[in-house]
Amino acid sequence: MNRFTYLIAMLAVLYGVVSGMVGGDGADDAPRRPRQITQMPPPGQAVPRGPTIEIEVGAKGSSTGTAFAITDDGWWLTARHVADGCDAIWIQTAPRKGLQAQEVHLHPRADLALLRTRAGRAPLSLARATPGRGESGFSLGYPQGKPGDVHARAMGQARMKSVGRYHINEPILAWAEVTRRPSNLPALGGLSGGPMLDDQGRVVGVLVASSKRRGRVMTTAQSSIQELLAQFPEAQSSPGALPRPIDGASFTARGQTLRRDLTIAKVICKVRQARRRP
Repeated sequence: MNRFTYLIAMLAVLYGVVSGMVGGDGADDAPRRPRQITQMPPPGQAVPRGPTIEIEVGAKGSSTGTAFAITDDGWWLTARHVADGCDAIWIQTAPRKGLQAQEVHLHPRADLALLRTRAGRAPLSLARATPGRGESGFSLGYPQGKPGDVHARAMGQARMKSVGRYHINEPILAWAEVTRRPSNLPALGGLSGGPMLDDQGRVVGVLVASSKRRGRVMTTAQSSIQELLAQFPEAQSSPGALPRPIDGASFTARGQTLRRDLTIAKVICKVRQARRRP
């Protein structure tokens, strides 16, 4: 049988540009555009290892993203492109209020960052296994700077090469979007850094990019999360909350609960002057 290919194009960074006021909710997409077209197989066929998506890391300005607690004493995970280049970072706890990050640790080879604040929230549990093809995942956070969630299904492994303001080449997992809430959400900017949960409510990846044209989202590999946390034993001190099953009917309510409890929170990045590629 001839294999029909899909073209992934117009990758968009999942963070939104905000106004100069901390706690502002206005957010626009800041695109990370691919330099080359990457072929992906259709659903129902095995996904080969190693297709590479190359994206441009553009100028850094004040923006929002998503982060989530991994310990109850102030350690959070987010995406590197959310945290890199910020003059100050806050975990928003209420309008115009937040916990400022005292430490920011960037993964040198993946789009991941670890934040430390003086106070923490109830953490999520981390999964150890990579999702199989077709398994459900649920991304919860703040697309466009406002509450929103995505239900997706795992497609398979790929690689993402970031060039521009920094250079990394990392393994990722590609997902096919099933639905998003609210359904009229125009784009996912701001969801970057949020968790992808499996059907047991465990973290299987961190959102790093999306393909608006084909309804794809991309998450970091489990191995990248483990590599970063291995450098910070104190960030592994909490066992995490007991996993709670989640499905296509309950993921919106679960997102509301986790945001209310600040287990999943909006990240505010402040940049005094936009940073471009050196």
